[in-house]
Amino acid sequence: ACLAVMALADKELSTAEVAFAAIDEVAKLQYVLSIKEIPTSEGRNAELALWRRRPDEAEAILLQAGLFFRAIDMHMRLFHWDRALELAVHHKTHVDTVLAMRERYLQGMGREETVPRFLQYREGVVIEWDKIQAKIEKEKENEANRQGARPYQE
Repeated sequence: ACLAVMALADKELSTAEVAFAAIDEVAKLQYVLSIKEIPTSEGRNAELALWRRRPDEAEAILLQAGLFFRAIDMHMRLFHWDRALELAVHHKTHVDTVLAMRERYLQGMGREETVPRFLQYREGVVIEWDKIQAKIEKEKENEANRQGARPYQE
């Protein structure tokens, strides 16, 4: 366990992978493997900041790198819906994605939207899952093709 944590602190993902596998920490192993799949060093560093429970630092890394969708997605994964919508509106991108994901989340919880800001933006937005999915795939493709993007190197 100590080796795994020390390896993550040093951004040695392969060592952390082996260490988590050795102690049967499957969820942590899967998280490390998902970090290794991120094509940009900024994206990986942001996820490692999340690991250290520093979402503000992770957001700053992503925004500075211009990875707006990744920052929005991070906040949605953390259920920070207000911040996700704020970023989407500010950067004029993926407002429909945030609204759609929140709507899906609320439906799964058996709840209705009550937050005025979400209700306001929902009025002017048509949710089309095909277009949302295509935009998400395009964002992933753009990130993978960014200058300096490269797979994690052992």
